Amino acid sequence: MSSMTGKVVPCTMIKAIIIDDDMTTIDGLSNAVPWQRYNIELCATASNGQEGLALIEQHHPQLILTDIYMPVMDGIEMLKRVRAAGNDAEVIILSGYEDFKYAQSAVKLRVADYLSKPATIMEIEEVLRAVTERIAASRQGAQEGEELRELLELHRPVTRKLLQQGLLEANFTRTPFFEKACKQLQLSFDNQAFTIVLLEYGIPRSRHDVKRSDLYIYTYALSNLIEELSQDSREVLLANIEQHTIALIVRMPKHLREETIKQRVKYVAGQYTEKIKMYLKLEVWAAIGKTVYSVHELAAAFSAALDLLSKREYVHQQWLMEDQAEASQHAQELPRLTESYQQLIRHLLDGQQEMVEHGIGSISASLQQYEGLTVHMLKNAIVELIGMLTVALYDEGILFEDLQLRQQWHKEIDRIHHLNDYIDYMSELMLQACQVLANRGSHKHQRTVDFMKRYVQEHYSEDFTLDDIADKVFLTRNYLSQLFKQVTGENYNSYITRIRMEKAKEMMLSGKYKLYEISQMVGYKNNAYFSQQFKKYTGKSPSEFC
Repeated sequence: MSSMTGKVVPCTMIKAIIIDDDMTTIDGLSNAVPWQRYNIELCATASNGQEGLALIEQHHPQLILTDIYMPVMDGIEMLKRVRAAGNDAEVIILSGYEDFKYAQSAVKLRVADYLSKPATIMEIEEVLRAVTERIAASRQGAQEGEELRELLELHRPVTRKLLQQGLLEANFTRTPFFEKACKQLQLSFDNQAFTIVLLEYGIPRSRHDVKRSDLYIYTYALSNLIEELSQDSREVLLANIEQHTIALIVRMPKHLREETIKQRVKYVAGQYTEKIKMYLKLEVWAAIGKTVYSVHELAAAFSAALDLLSKREYVHQQWLMEDQAEASQHAQELPRLTESYQQLIRHLLDGQQEMVEHGIGSISASLQQYEGLTVHMLKNAIVELIGMLTVALYDEGILFEDLQLRQQWHKEIDRIHHLNDYIDYMSELMLQACQVLANRGSHKHQRTVDFMKRYVQEHYSEDFTLDDIADKVFLTRNYLSQLFKQVTGENYNSYITRIRMEKAKEMMLSGKYKLYEISQMVGYKNNAYFSQQFKKYTGKSPSEFC
């Protein structure tokens, strides 16, 4: 038995061991085969199966070249013990036993190839090339699989949040993302009844020590309280939380009587309202929607519950848990801006600054048409925006105080005396938030974007889409596209086109390939379309470039 010595090789090289009782074979293979060409490190050699087992345990090779007939222990018995120990190394058998009596045993032991002696160097290299390609592919697959498992675990909170918020959106429950997210989170919505509960909260008029503008401060504590209560309950899902309004989904077995479901939902709503009143001293109204028996009906039920809450009216099988007259004292003075603010903040979180600016312009145009506008209304409206913005930033790990404003927000509000003042201050708030999120977001999502880039660089020759990558990490296609643009500043489609075109340019300059081959090798099945894209990218047709 002898150990092979030489240059230090990188850890990514494939370790190999030769086991053969014929020293001529060992010397020939050791010296004649260009091992480094195939990224192989020849670690050691042995003259029988027993010595081979010891070396395999010591070096943990990914490739074993072995004879069948050897003294002390033959190759088949050695391989049985290797497989029994859980070793999945690729095996190439070199044997002079012409009728391959043990070929059937070798197949059961997962042997990669079987060459008869004497084999030519060309034959051996051909087998080595195929085996090393399989090992490299297996390594890449294992590495990608481990990375995906880590990313999926990292994304679980985001996936759950996207899923629960999406339940309130029309057609969301019929999307592929919904099905995949349910599977990844091990959630089932079958055979269940669902009821939307909306909780609207505010500061009681009797609390003269607290200003309405202080409401956003309570949102921190309220978020923690609601999430804690929801986590302790299997029947309640926190779908969304905004300043003023919380959306809960209460789910129960479908077979329960309707009256039983109603009473249970009223009890749950009462528990939440009482906890909020007890711990935060806030005033709370609860709107309970009609029970539905399919998850696909939740969006419509949510919309109906919103109408109920805004109108403060009793409807058959829908009710408020506070006196209607008392609730009417809190009617909105200004047409509700909540929906416009929600859309504005969604664009903010998606890194779409242009859409944020467009949304501010739309709000401005809408308010200019309102004849009863007062300074008091504008101040209340900006306080509502601050509250919603504070919650959104907090979810991203950013405090409102991190915004680089000219002075404290309450002092700025005192300076609002006209619609232009309101619009200017809203613009300053949102654009500062865009900047902070851009700076923070790149670092937070860098790992996911790095995976996307690496996937493109390793699979650019294949026919795949962004949906394929989104499926792997259990995020929506749109979310992944926005995340990529937010971190890199480049559209995903532009990035994959750039990678493919740069690879195409390299291949053209090498002079080794024909145009139709290059088109196929960089992922384009249609040669004419490839030429069109290449000219659009480089300004020259492929023939002009060469």
